[in-house]
Amino acid sequence: MTRYCGLPLTVRAHPSARRVLVKLVPGRGLEVVVPRGFDQALVEDILDARRPWIERTRAAMEARGTDLTGQAPALPETVEYRALGRCCRVDALHRPGRAEVVENGPRLMVRGPQDDPAALIEALALFTARKAREFLLPRLDAASRRLAMPYSAMRVRRQRTRWGSCSSRGVISLNAKLLFLPPELVDHLLLHELCHTRHLNHSDAYWALVASHQPDYERLERALTRAVTLVPPWLR
Repeated sequence: MTRYCGLPLTVRAHPSARRVLVKLVPGRGLEVVVPRGFDQALVEDILDARRPWIERTRAAMEARGTDLTGQAPALPETVEYRALGRCCRVDALHRPGRAEVVENGPRLMVRGPQDDPAALIEALALFTARKAREFLLPRLDAASRRLAMPYSAMRVRRQRTRWGSCSSRGVISLNAKLLFLPPELVDHLLLHELCHTRHLNHSDAYWALVASHQPDYERLERALTRAVTLVPPWLR
């Protein structure tokens, strides 16, 4: 048995193991560690007994954007950039050479080798990061001037879990995945990070500053914690 619940399954013996350990590993699926000499024919029964936990944990991890299959996702048919109010059709043009994205109005043409789907996805991810920088930089500048909270530099990254961060030098890093969030949440995240230029913590003084500019911040903070579900699987 090499798969269980649709996930890749690895069973390995470890000399120091004293009991059977079942875990979910990002990019690898299910991993079962057994003591040396353990009868591996019993593994399936152990997994069946742990199946509710496996399915519950898998759902929670995938909701956070964790890939458990290790497989390259398929190119999407459409991409919805909620922050921009745009929904783009995605077409693939298979040809040799470096993968790239050509934008033509509401259409995105992803060109690249047919036998390398990961390269097509990476090209679309890089395109998304460029569009995120084009959108986020002027929006952050405007918010900075309006709030009188200067920052030193902005970077756009593709973090797995964090929407943004602010360093002690006032460098604000923003996640390219913000393009998939509605403008209300993007603007709140910008406020959240700009307030860190005054308080590099989550102290009472920090939250008081946030609240002075956004009284509804608690609802928006909760929405941000759930917003990963708005990010398409190919970019998680």
